[in-house]
Amino acid sequence: MGVVNPLTKEQASPEVKTTFENLAARAGKVPNIFAAMAHRPAVLNAFLPLYKAVVNEGTIEVKYKELAYLRASMVNGCEYCTRAHIASSKGAGVTAEQIAALPFYTRSPLFDEKEKATILYADRVTRGASGIRSPALQELRKFYDEGQIVELTLTICMANFTNRFNDATELIPDLGV
Repeated sequence: MGVVNPLTKEQASPEVKTTFENLAARAGKVPNIFAAMAHRPAVLNAFLPLYKAVVNEGTIEVKYKELAYLRASMVNGCEYCTRAHIASSKGAGVTAEQIAALPFYTRSPLFDEKEKATILYADRVTRGASGIRSPALQELRKFYDEGQIVELTLTICMANFTNRFNDATELIPDLGV
């Protein structure tokens, strides 16, 4: 048992009943991360549209967002998000071989230059964003415009947010592999 018990549909407040129904209809269940957030209904109901806008919308191909999210989750050691994003990465076109090679991406021929720049940026934002300087962004700027850099940065920040929430509350992984 974790620090926080995810709420069941019966335990959830009326403010999240519709949210729970929509999640269950889409995923077949209410994932633990959202069932735990439901302890604060306003937060859950605000978080889901934000997550969708950051992760599921925009101009960056989903494959690159998934590589960034998965790398941040691996760097942070978040089992919940790593499992969930291994599954969603595969759905976005990341191969099983690339996932296995992700810890050693810099030397892997399985990643092209854009993928490597994306993964490196996820590393840098996750490990210490305050240390990023303009020269370190030159490679990233070859592949992304300013709006896309904002989009990619928000994706990495969302990964770090969910990683910390899941790990701090000791949620049991129930998504993905």
